[in-house]
Amino acid sequence: MAAATVWEALIRPPWRFLGSRWPWLALLYLLVSAVIGVVLLPLAALTLLLLPLWGMAIGALERRRTRMLGFGRQPSPHVLVVPEERHNWLGIRLTEAATWRETCALLVDLVWGWLALAAVFLQVLMGAVLVAMATVGARENTEILLFFDTRITVGPSTWWLVLPVGALALVLFAYVNALLAGAQAALLRVLCAPRNSEMARNVERLTRSRLALVEAFEAERRRIERDLHDGVQQELVTLAARLGLLSLDLDELVERGVDASAARAALESAQDQAEHAMATLRSTVRGIHPAVLTDEGLEAALAELAGRTPVALELDIAGLGRLAPSAETAAYYLVSESVTNAAKHADASRVGIAARLDAGSLLVTVRDDGRGGADEDAGSGLRGLRERAEALGGSLTVSSPTGGPTVLTMVLPASGLSLTKEMEVRDAPAPR
Repeated sequence: MAAATVWEALIRPPWRFLGSRWPWLALLYLLVSAVIGVVLLPLAALTLLLLPLWGMAIGALERRRTRMLGFGRQPSPHVLVVPEERHNWLGIRLTEAATWRETCALLVDLVWGWLALAAVFLQVLMGAVLVAMATVGARENTEILLFFDTRITVGPSTWWLVLPVGALALVLFAYVNALLAGAQAALLRVLCAPRNSEMARNVERLTRSRLALVEAFEAERRRIERDLHDGVQQELVTLAARLGLLSLDLDELVERGVDASAARAALESAQDQAEHAMATLRSTVRGIHPAVLTDEGLEAALAELAGRTPVALELDIAGLGRLAPSAETAAYYLVSESVTNAAKHADASRVGIAARLDAGSLLVTVRDDGRGGADEDAGSGLRGLRERAEALGGSLTVSSPTGGPTVLTMVLPASGLSLTKEMEVRDAPAPR
């Protein structure tokens, strides 16, 4: 069985280690380290204030480079910055401990890179000396000064002794390179790896960010609904009233004998268009965010939905009371999307909706008697519902075998479901 890492290779018998790829990978790793060390020295000296940024780049590089020696993949220790916070990216990164550990990794790469350069240089130099000794000694007796006052004589009868010395040097080099490379990689993996506590904080931060986005999105939907209701819809109501007054004026003209048939036809056409525009606007407003959901809660909104759906709805939602707006909205659109799919795609004639608080969680179940076969990957509706539920810390389960029935179950955690007085004030509808 082949060694998985350079450390495992080092503890194997020498002939297996020397005959494997690990000595060559370790040498390649040290050569890359030497290049990095040479490049980092002037870069760090000239851009001292940018060391944290270079550190993050080195961290990303080393998390990949250490895989050359058989070590496993490491995830990034940095928190994911959502698009809405990209303007504050640098501030977030500079407050992370991972950034400063990666800056330390940069310094390790700088020092170790020059150490690797020195080791490779000495190995090349020793190899060149041995080759030169063998070449010169094969021709004539030559006295060679090794170091200090140590001298040896190499001649045609003794030059071959250089060969076992060279082989022993190669073995020594292989082990030294593997130890240097493995030690550097192990140290860098410690510095560049995520910490469990940091990962937990990152998950918590992401959860808060997603929840904040959902709440901001729902607040914006409610604002748009109020603006349409209080603005455009009221303008259309005023227009319809003015058209009604104009109709009375035409009636007076007809009583006086004036031919107003053309004006009457135009007026009736305008009234029809105004009524159609009001109906379209009401449908649009309900699609954005039903006013009844904000004003009276989930029970009233689902009851209102049951009165205008093409399939029969059976509601079992009594006693829920008011919940947090995000939870009510998620449950409402689960039912709305399910009813639409059941009517358009599943040929269902009946949809059952049950919602209750169970063990501290809101459990909403939607079941239809259609032909089933709902595919979450076929459209964005079910995916959007799942993302909404997960953003609130919940889950969505879809069961839709061919032939039916289709059952959708949404579970939302209890935290944040009870509507507080502060929420009631914040989400109270504007006067209409």
